[in-house]
Amino acid sequence: MKKVTLAIVLIALFSVTESANGKLRNKQEADEFLSEYCIELITSIKDSYLSQKEAIKSEDWKTFSEKGRWIHGVSEIYSKLCK
Repeated sequence: MKKVTLAIVLIALFSVTESANGKLRNKQEADEFLSEYCIELITSIKDSYLSQKEAIKSEDWKTFSEKGRWIHGVSEIYSKLCK
């Protein structure tokens, strides 16, 4: 499941980032890409957290649990790449 989560996150983030369409030519471009990537990870966590809050209100525990697993997977990636 963790590999699937990682693959989904990577595909989604690469598809929205211009730098992913070409090779990075220097450390500055790499740093800029990583910075944008990390922001996208945090955005994904925030969106999932907000979905969890809505799921609690409607007592939708399945969605709450799914979003929790997603947050866990994305936060693992963040902790390895962005700190």
